[in-house]
Amino acid sequence: MAINNIYTNNLFTILANQYDKSQFEGLADKALARGIDAAMQDDLDGAVREFRRAIGLAPRSANAPKAVQFLADIYQKQGKTDEAISAYKQAIQVDPINDSYYLNLGNLYFEAGRKEDAEAAYTQAVRLNPTSKTNIYSLGQGYLSTGQYKEAETQFKRVLSMNSNDASAYFALGQTYRKMGSYEDSIRALDQALEIDKNFTTAYYELGLTYIDAKNMDMAKEQVAELSKQDTDLSTELQNQIDIATQPRIVSGFSLSGFNMFAGPGTKVSSLDPALATPGAIKSFSMNFIFSKEMDPQSVQDITKWDISRAKGAKFTLPYNLGLPIPSTEVDIPSLPLNIIYNSDTQTADVTFLIPQNAAGDGTIDTSHLVFRFSGKDAYGNAMDTSGDEFNGISLIV
Repeated sequence: MAINNIYTNNLFTILANQYDKSQFEGLADKALARGIDAAMQDDLDGAVREFRRAIGLAPRSANAPKAVQFLADIYQKQGKTDEAISAYKQAIQVDPINDSYYLNLGNLYFEAGRKEDAEAAYTQAVRLNPTSKTNIYSLGQGYLSTGQYKEAETQFKRVLSMNSNDASAYFALGQTYRKMGSYEDSIRALDQALEIDKNFTTAYYELGLTYIDAKNMDMAKEQVAELSKQDTDLSTELQNQIDIATQPRIVSGFSLSGFNMFAGPGTKVSSLDPALATPGAIKSFSMNFIFSKEMDPQSVQDITKWDISRAKGAKFTLPYNLGLPIPSTEVDIPSLPLNIIYNSDTQTADVTFLIPQNAAGDGTIDTSHLVFRFSGKDAYGNAMDTSGDEFNGISLIV
């Protein structure tokens, strides 16, 4: 019983040399089997005891790495990541040349978000076993996670030098090139991964992300279509990423407060509202604009991001006053709106602006060729699509 207590309380107790090594390895194997049985019966505490006992009995046996792995898995299942890490650290103290311990320790660090520690563990695994593709690939992932892209590229190419048909290495290389902004190289690597494995769903997803970063939304949507046949969750997620990255547009607009946005050249200002029949009067009107996606409220409600001007005829419509000379009676509308109210639920903005009457009371206007332009951003920081940042009343084109 005293010996068992030592095994339970000290993970790597090494007994005196007079004990028979094979005997302890046999006992360790039995403890390992009991631990597996306990784990299958959801007796996690019992499994921990048996795995610890198996490691303590024969820390350098062929089955010791399995016992450490099972022990760490149980700890993770219990939410005890620090204990799982400690198990591998203690295993390394007993068997410091076992590269699998460093590899699995790196994986634990990686999952815990400790990327620098993971990189260090992977580096040691490669040093101990430089012919292991798994070690080299993991080191590449460690470099990738810490932004050392050239170093990551080198490791993934090492894997490919060992096996030119390794789809995972091409995939990781594609990830690396995307992070580096080398989109053509990324696409080539990912296409190679998919040529090797046409069912490599995450490669389609990564390819879609590359096309998004390269601003090629049509090709990104092709990856959505392909994923819809294989993995609907990834397909939906990629479509979400496309939606997020797509530049916003003004998709529609309509008048509020009785503003006539179709009044052509020479329209009497006084006809827009009775209040404007008085010389020198000024009246506020409003337009409602609908955006294609969620916008940044602060940006939309910043009046300096809006501009009201006369159409120049260079973009979507004929010029103001149909290009004819502007009469002396024509009134000037302030280029900045009075205020804006943004509704995030409907993705709309109510823009209030002013129209003045001239001092003689005979002012004229061409509301049909007024242009409302917005130069702000959406909720994700994307600038407006310049092909959809303006609205013109007569054409209803944005």
